[in-house]
Amino acid sequence: MITNPIKLSPKFFRAAFMLILAYTSTGFAQAQSKLDLANYCTKVRLSDDLEISLYTPTMFRVRISALEEEKFPPRYEIPFVIGKLSNWEPVDYRQWDEGEYHCVETAVLRIRMSGEDLRWEVWSRGGEKQIFPSEGKIYGMFRDGYTVFDNASAFDERNNNSRYSHWFYNPETKRYVDTYLHEDLIYDRYFIYGPDYPSLFSQFNELTGPAPLLPLKGYGFFQTQHLGCTGTQEKLIQLARDLRERDIPCDNLIIDFEWGDGCPGQEEKFWGQLDWSPEYQHPLTPEQMISTLDSMHFKVMLIHHSAPDFPNRAINTPLRVRDWTSRVYPEDLWWEKLHEKMDIGIVGTWQDTRQNDITDGIIWKGMQDYIGPGNRVYFMGCRKMMDLNPFEVERDNTLPANNMIGTRRYPFKWPGDVHNTYRELKWQINAITNTHGSMKGVSYITADCFGKNWKIQARWNQFIDFNSVSKSHTNKPWQKIMNFHDLSKIMDFTHEGVKVEAPGKEELREAYQGLSREELALLPTAENSIRKHRKVRYRMIPYIYSAAYENYLTGMPICRPMLLAFPDDLRVNRDQWPYQYMFGENLLVAPVYADLNSMEIYLPEGFQWIDYWDKTVYDGGQIIDYNTSDIEKLPLFIRSGAIIPMRKDQNWIETGEVWDPLTLDIYPDSVSSFTLFEDDGRSINYQKGEYSKTVFECNADADKIFIRAGRAVGAYAGMPVRRSVILQVNLLDECPYRVIIGRETSEKNEDREAFNTTSSGWYYDRDNRMVHIKFGKASSEETNVQIIMHR
Repeated sequence: MITNPIKLSPKFFRAAFMLILAYTSTGFAQAQSKLDLANYCTKVRLSDDLEISLYTPTMFRVRISALEEEKFPPRYEIPFVIGKLSNWEPVDYRQWDEGEYHCVETAVLRIRMSGEDLRWEVWSRGGEKQIFPSEGKIYGMFRDGYTVFDNASAFDERNNNSRYSHWFYNPETKRYVDTYLHEDLIYDRYFIYGPDYPSLFSQFNELTGPAPLLPLKGYGFFQTQHLGCTGTQEKLIQLARDLRERDIPCDNLIIDFEWGDGCPGQEEKFWGQLDWSPEYQHPLTPEQMISTLDSMHFKVMLIHHSAPDFPNRAINTPLRVRDWTSRVYPEDLWWEKLHEKMDIGIVGTWQDTRQNDITDGIIWKGMQDYIGPGNRVYFMGCRKMMDLNPFEVERDNTLPANNMIGTRRYPFKWPGDVHNTYRELKWQINAITNTHGSMKGVSYITADCFGKNWKIQARWNQFIDFNSVSKSHTNKPWQKIMNFHDLSKIMDFTHEGVKVEAPGKEELREAYQGLSREELALLPTAENSIRKHRKVRYRMIPYIYSAAYENYLTGMPICRPMLLAFPDDLRVNRDQWPYQYMFGENLLVAPVYADLNSMEIYLPEGFQWIDYWDKTVYDGGQIIDYNTSDIEKLPLFIRSGAIIPMRKDQNWIETGEVWDPLTLDIYPDSVSSFTLFEDDGRSINYQKGEYSKTVFECNADADKIFIRAGRAVGAYAGMPVRRSVILQVNLLDECPYRVIIGRETSEKNEDREAFNTTSSGWYYDRDNRMVHIKFGKASSEETNVQIIMHR
């Protein structure tokens, strides 16, 4: 538990975080100065084989070296866990010996290192309070206001990778695989002190390197075509047509091993092949197929069970998980085959190779180097973690033990082949948004969305649509269930030469055998629920993208568990509510994880909370019993004061789209604000500071609501000079007396139809207790709006 001697209000905590965000968003991109390994950071040599690297007054590394000759050569300065590739500012310190202890003190911390057994402690400056070690509960990778970790994991959590440093950044090749230390000769442990969460995440983000932004279309939905070896090009194109015809938002299609990876000609022989299956080469060429899908606004990715044999690839990969990399090819050949596909329009790869020591990093960076700075990588790797793996019941996968900490820089991840039950859904809600995802500094994790019945399918999709990445692996939204014949072909597998029937097959047979075609057609599906919630996600893309920017700039996760979002609320700050979370700063999500007619939800103190669907207002600081009998409704609440930017209603995202009109969904409180981030949506120029941020503010009392749309700060290619802005101001029980835009009283429209035909005006929607206001706004100018409630 994080302690703070001063009791801060939730609103003060939010304001403090926004100050951190404002500071980092102006300075982060410019921080990448020239790298000089010999002077990378402040060094304190304690003995022949012991060194402390001071990064900041609150962050350091303890390195123990068993190297012969030169103990601390510059070429080993930056191991894979570190992503900061520019020099740190010098850190002032003083050093002395105290009996058996070597002491180093910065402006904030005192480090005491035993010269006898190399045990070390961390105290506050002056030695008044011991910080580390401590006995508090661990939340993700944090304890009592600090974290301590090595190459593999924090607090010595079980991990399948070596804890020693082996791969190091090479400035000449700009890769981590070309400078390699074969033996266990360098052991590093890192310490970061907050003590508050925003400071911890910010420092961790700077040290390990931020998770890059996905392409803007990557925040749309990913649908996998998984038909085993029965998949064809024509079925893929029909899937795309069905998604458009059924009005279901989707931007990205992933083709499973049927594309050629595992099926040469509708026969599954082995995974890891590199050439197209004949079934994906007619009637169109692969390039024509991709062009056809692109014309329908779909991007296409391919699965790979293979990897390039880059230098030192398999040295430290545990044998028991290496078999998921079905084939390893010479590095040049593997890349040649992938480049051929990228040249005709394939945008990325799903690397289903499971052991993510450094493989994800080398492939992710290789793709970015190939496509250049004008485009961003589409990539999915594995962060294997699940309550129950239906194919590996003998193996404990409840920890993401195949991942090293440095892999957080290469989004996005998926947890493996999870089970299709409520129990697994409940486990993944906590794992992804809390324990093994957000609270370990990993924001971009998705899951398969595969439910064994329509209710579970609906609930899985609701959760994943209010997550950093929205993706489904198998079922299409309109399917009742895979028919038994297809399930047999897809899910049976061979293990050590013996055919194994897929778990759950008998259960499915019992549930559906004997039903006629007409009876099957009458079975409910999750389609309506999926359409409803996915459309909400798509409208909120500007909000989600801004949360992604916060994650990039500050490390603050996109999905924030309650203990992170409300650290001063005693009812949540010890993780008492691990299955609900904040999606960005303004939306509270409480996924339904069982077949329940009602569910308890805690609404944090310090705010009012508005039901997204019917606008019922609840006071904070209470537990409510929420009706969950409607399978097609996700419990979703808006924090009072929220300003939620939205785009127009459209089932795909344009590659470089401009949000025009930009709609702001506002829930007035005394004082509130939101920072909107925008860029070109496709290049990595944001890493050089090419983006804009616009602050929107709302101040309200009983008589007047004041809204300020600030000028955009920053610039990027394609930035709009001017656009239309629509304000949706909620929870107004009466029609305003007057609306003033700038200095002019705005004309009131009689209804929505009249409002839609004008470039500036307003009208009051009495049924929804909402006033709609429209005006044009230049990006370089500020616009103020006043809503006068009474004469």
